[in-house]
Amino acid sequence: MLKLELKAIDFDTVLKHEDLNNLIERMLNNIGSTDPELRDTLIFNTFGKLIIEEYLTDYQMKHIIEVCRKNLFLGIEEMESDLVFTRSFSALVIGLILQKDRQRKFLPEEIVLKTIEESIKYLKLEKDVRGYVEGKGWAHSIAHGADLLAEAVRHPNFNNDLSIKCLEAVKLCLFKETATKAPFVDDEEERLIFVLEALIGKGITHNELEKWIIEVSDNLQDLKRKEGYSLNFFWKKSNVITFLRGLYFRLLHKEAYSELRNSIADILQQWHNQIYSPGE
Repeated sequence: MLKLELKAIDFDTVLKHEDLNNLIERMLNNIGSTDPELRDTLIFNTFGKLIIEEYLTDYQMKHIIEVCRKNLFLGIEEMESDLVFTRSFSALVIGLILQKDRQRKFLPEEIVLKTIEESIKYLKLEKDVRGYVEGKGWAHSIAHGADLLAEAVRHPNFNNDLSIKCLEAVKLCLFKETATKAPFVDDEEERLIFVLEALIGKGITHNELEKWIIEVSDNLQDLKRKEGYSLNFFWKKSNVITFLRGLYFRLLHKEAYSELRNSIADILQQWHNQIYSPGE
């Protein structure tokens, strides 16, 4: 049984494990298991140790990322199905391999460039935005997708011309429809901020970020004009305001982009006045 085998794995001898390739295939076949212990605690953590601590050959890691890239779009058109676990945890494993390739180059440049593009595409297309699923554990597709995109941005092969596409993907996430008809409740906004931090690390300009933040606020205003004080508006407002607050304090912590922080503070104050002090 795979669970028992992974619980008993001896990493001191795993490189000599004659069935390591077979074990990798079985882990890949079960990467989206609805058993949270098998999927999250055992398979993902085992992949993490094998990849980060370099127990695998370059060929094995290339194979893993190829399988996970295919998994990334399985059932992507579905709002709520168990395939979300396959997509979401494949995204995490791809991120680990990109991280390792950033430290020690082994992936062909063509594969890296395609993976970076797919990281943006995945976050844009994902419709199943559930966080924790009772009985099945973390789906967390938006959070895991954000983790992947942040790693893609950090990679040396990331083309800064893609920065605007990354920002567009993050904006789309803030306004995605949810099966539960509720705002994010599992720190998805915080994980999306990682993407912006990575873009800042790559030198995205204050003007580009300020323009984008104004667009996010304008989109929320458009929703308010269209729906008024609907539940959907309040849920999307919760996503946007929580995201902007988090971004403000991350920038404050980094002592970066003081003008942008002022712009964020102004937008937050404007929204506060609209909602809570409309007569002033």
